[in-house]
Amino acid sequence: MKSIDIKKIAVYSALILPLGLFSGCSDDDETGPDTFPYWVLEEGNQNMPSSGVVLSQYKDSPVGADVCKLVDNDKSTSYITYHSQFYLTWNGNKSLAVNYYSLTSGSDTQEKDPKSWTLYASEDNKKWVQLDKQVNQTFAERQQTKEYEFENSGTYRYYRLSVEANGGGTSTQIAEWVLKGIVYDNIDDLMDLSSGSTFDATTPMGNHYANKHITTDDDKEWLKDATNEPNTLSSAAGLKWTNFTVENLYPYGTPLPADVNQHGIGDCSALAVFASMAYIYPDFVKSLIKDNNNQTYTVSMFDPQGKEVKVTVSSKLLADNNGNIGAVTGKNNQITWATILEKAIMKWNYIYKVNPDIGGIGSEHVAPLFTGNGESFAFSPGKLTAKEMTRAVEVSMNRGKIVVGGFNINDLPVGTLATVTGHAFTMMYSTDASALFSMRNPWGNNSEGRKEDGVLNIPNDGVIPPTIDLRIIEPGIASESGMSSLQPYIPPVY
Repeated sequence: MKSIDIKKIAVYSALILPLGLFSGCSDDDETGPDTFPYWVLEEGNQNMPSSGVVLSQYKDSPVGADVCKLVDNDKSTSYITYHSQFYLTWNGNKSLAVNYYSLTSGSDTQEKDPKSWTLYASEDNKKWVQLDKQVNQTFAERQQTKEYEFENSGTYRYYRLSVEANGGGTSTQIAEWVLKGIVYDNIDDLMDLSSGSTFDATTPMGNHYANKHITTDDDKEWLKDATNEPNTLSSAAGLKWTNFTVENLYPYGTPLPADVNQHGIGDCSALAVFASMAYIYPDFVKSLIKDNNNQTYTVSMFDPQGKEVKVTVSSKLLADNNGNIGAVTGKNNQITWATILEKAIMKWNYIYKVNPDIGGIGSEHVAPLFTGNGESFAFSPGKLTAKEMTRAVEVSMNRGKIVVGGFNINDLPVGTLATVTGHAFTMMYSTDASALFSMRNPWGNNSEGRKEDGVLNIPNDGVIPPTIDLRIIEPGIASESGMSSLQPYIPPVY
């Protein structure tokens, strides 16, 4: 087997094993029944491809040779068990693919080295698949690392090293165990399954904006004047322009998806883009809006030819006859940056008339208004397997692309929430280790008194994933502002 240098997969999840298991590895542990055969590893450790827990079958390790020594990135220490046949299990916090592992011999005699073993994998800790088998291996030197590479594209939560024989000793020692995951840094092999490209050679804004109105000086002056209001929308029936007082566009200090909650305007695709920009590019969102300190705001946008224009809006917003706001808001109907961006689109449309009504506007038509790049593509429902879809979402987000999804079957339960058709959702990493990813409904709805913020954790159940479509949009100038760390989305307390 040849050596291979593969980066670790960055996986963001919470541990789900009982906290009672997270005890044990220290030089003060006693040999015998009180020795805990578990050790927790954080994200970014040197041995395993994610955060998680390593477990040994037996808890007979002597003082200073517990299972933690197996994954401490230190060849001078060793895990020891008084068995020649035993197994070690890695329980990662995310299902992932592994195609490499290594073992390092301890400092003691060769007879205590593992000699024959099998590497297995499992998604449920019950049904195991053999990935690699080695027989009569010899470690010629002390603290020698032997590397093994094998073919595997399957993603699994559990990996088990089953040692079947050692060199004849009464105990077995291993200094280090390393697993490395496959890193998918592109989705080139999936592109034949994609559709709906919006690339256009005549404008960076995408084909929707090709051959459209060219900005005049009069247009620029009209757009910059806050007293010029957009027309009332047909999609906002029953709403009228009403004066509001804006207090704080950023209730949590930085833009968050929780600032985006749809009300009486049918622009879910626009709002899904807003939430995605807040999730990936919060600093960019802030850079878009200039507070003029007089209840007016100037927003940086792009015209159909991809040239920058400034759009200034007042705090006059759409509301019903009772004064209840119908525009997008933050929690508790608070006006936020999202409210300002939504109105800026309406005013932009008054001049350019590419999207005469923001209701029903496509995500790929919204993003370029702020990023200057309208290139995008899509995956229709059923085109990708669950694993391929997860890769498409994660690779795209990690590259800073705006990823929006939807469902083609309505009212399928997902946790305490449900799917909605004809509706756009923001794709994000999930806090649920068993989920493929999260999809946030821009309604921002809660359920049963919990602050879920409309987040659906998508299960790998064979039912929900085939109903999902994706739209992946280039980030344009947003990428110049730098990305957030893309942690799993946890709604703020509100």
